[in-house]
Amino acid sequence: MRNLIFILLLSGFYALRQDKALNENIELLKNKIANSENTLKLKWLDSLTVLVEFDEALKYDSIARQTIYYALELDALHVAANNTSKLIHYHNNILGNSVEGQKIFENFLNTIESVNSNTIKARFYLYGADCYAGLVDFNTALQYYNKAKELAVKANNQPLIGSIALKTGGIYMETGDAVDASKHIQDAIRVFTKEQDTFNLINAKSDISILYSQNAFYEEAKKERDEAIVLSNRFKGETAVSLLYYNAAADYRLIDNQKKRISNLRLALANNNSEFKRFYEPFFLCDLTIALAENDSLEKAEHYFNKIKNDPETYAEGIQKEMYIEVLKQMALGKGKYKEAINYGEQHLALKRQHEGYVEIMNAEKFLSDVYKKVNDSRRYEKHLINYYKIKDSISKVQNVKSLTYYQTLYETEKRDLKIKAQESDIALLDEKNKVKNQWLLFGGIGLVAIFGFIMLYRSRNTAKQKQFLQEQFSQDLIKTQEEERTRVARELHDSVGQKLMLLTKKTKTAGDNDLKLLAGNTLDELRSISRGLHPATIERVGLTSAIEALINEIDTHTNIFFTNDIENIDGKLSKEVALHMYRIIQEVLSNIVKHADAKAAFVTIKTKDKQITTTIKDNGKGFEFLKDSKTQHSLGMKTLMERAKIIKSKLQIKTQPNNGTTVKLITPIYNAI
Repeated sequence: MRNLIFILLLSGFYALRQDKALNENIELLKNKIANSENTLKLKWLDSLTVLVEFDEALKYDSIARQTIYYALELDALHVAANNTSKLIHYHNNILGNSVEGQKIFENFLNTIESVNSNTIKARFYLYGADCYAGLVDFNTALQYYNKAKELAVKANNQPLIGSIALKTGGIYMETGDAVDASKHIQDAIRVFTKEQDTFNLINAKSDISILYSQNAFYEEAKKERDEAIVLSNRFKGETAVSLLYYNAAADYRLIDNQKKRISNLRLALANNNSEFKRFYEPFFLCDLTIALAENDSLEKAEHYFNKIKNDPETYAEGIQKEMYIEVLKQMALGKGKYKEAINYGEQHLALKRQHEGYVEIMNAEKFLSDVYKKVNDSRRYEKHLINYYKIKDSISKVQNVKSLTYYQTLYETEKRDLKIKAQESDIALLDEKNKVKNQWLLFGGIGLVAIFGFIMLYRSRNTAKQKQFLQEQFSQDLIKTQEEERTRVARELHDSVGQKLMLLTKKTKTAGDNDLKLLAGNTLDELRSISRGLHPATIERVGLTSAIEALINEIDTHTNIFFTNDIENIDGKLSKEVALHMYRIIQEVLSNIVKHADAKAAFVTIKTKDKQITTTIKDNGKGFEFLKDSKTQHSLGMKTLMERAKIIKSKLQIKTQPNNGTTVKLITPIYNAI
């Protein structure tokens, strides 16, 4: 015990020594400022500003303003701009006073363009945009974030580019644009990872977890958040850890896991030990009180409630007002004071409606319906309950549409990346062919070293063939990977989003809202169409023969081309993999006829003979010069047809002439059957 007291006294002694040293340095700089002029005086002012930076007790604001004013007098624009940016950041991001931050930003706008450092200007516009974001003027915020990005790119300042991308993603999150939000935040994560910027990487992962939560991807959100917590604990980032736990609690509230909600709120409060403790503590404390009151832990809630109601200046003013009233209404309900609960509940609902926070409005409506039910006011109970379900169904619909959009974007991005890789593969193959050709010309002209040249040429050709084989194998692996990924995405769309949309469709029928019913039905049809395009499940359900016939009939229905077919039953004669590739080849050929052939009629035959299946697709379209048309030969679609044929060890023959139509023949051996 005596040792503990000694340690405490010793730590206090060091703290006093540090405070004394800081005060001595401040006084020393003040004396130097008083006894110097011009650039030397500005140097000491700037040093003093750094020493007291963001410390309200040490009068940072007034010292920073004095430094800016004197820097402008001496036309030292870099110093003025740097300190102005910091002062904007101080008021907006630390004190939470966005109005004052915006005022400082706008007053300096005419001056900043005279600064010739792109990095300084980019940081100025970044902090200015933060102010507009704080004031919920998102359009202006985006305008200045884009300006900041343009300048940061010119300066090639990667950390700044990452910060701007993260802030821009945050704006798109606020406006409900999940796709753009995800794109910008992922860009920021890549920059911060490359720069080994752990602090900002934690913030980016926190934001992406919130984005996933907003779109009901709770498992993905938890994964990103857990990674961020591990990084935060390593980095000793108390603010980040506390906010991550707070966001986790919000997720657990949405999925109605109250035990984990309360646990994470306690962790948020326990880890709130940074310089921002005073700012975040009211949020954590109020939310914990609300959670305890909602879950019949009134005695524990009362402990925190006493602290809240005894400090109204901290907990009941400004941005805390809504949460303070929510505390009051939950405590009143818990104590059975229903009249007070209704009064506070109506106030809280009115405040939430001003800010259009749909989840919060939904919860506020549910609270009032519960209270009115307790006082047997059936009219108001039903009114608020109906409002609650309307918002809940609307949010569910929006989340389903967002999920669909998200998966569509993943698919389009994957398709684009695979196309780029396939193009790179084609370029590599052409390079290898050109290399072999050049080697023939080179060594053929050297008569004196014919033997040496022959050996080198032989080895080089073998290497080139090996590389060409590897490139072809790579192309085939890409196609296989693409099919596997298509199947995975199609399955997720069907099992997750599809099931939710079916449930939504049933609910809309029950609700009797025809517009909502039509929208839900159209969305479900669109989802099924996308899923079928990703993976033709009909092959597994009804067999390859019926799947091909259905494909032909669908194209015949939706185009002006007259299709006829003569198809033998080939079910069970090919393995699943070969059947899928055969289906894809037929699908691609039919698609090319629709897009490029200008045909009036087409004929499809599938015949079995001598342990092989011959598929013939013929049209009466405009045809083309296949051997002379290098663009067509090396197109991505034609390359994919050839590679798929190689994968299933089939022969692909194309006969065509201008104005004489096209015939495509695929000969597939039956030894692939299982």
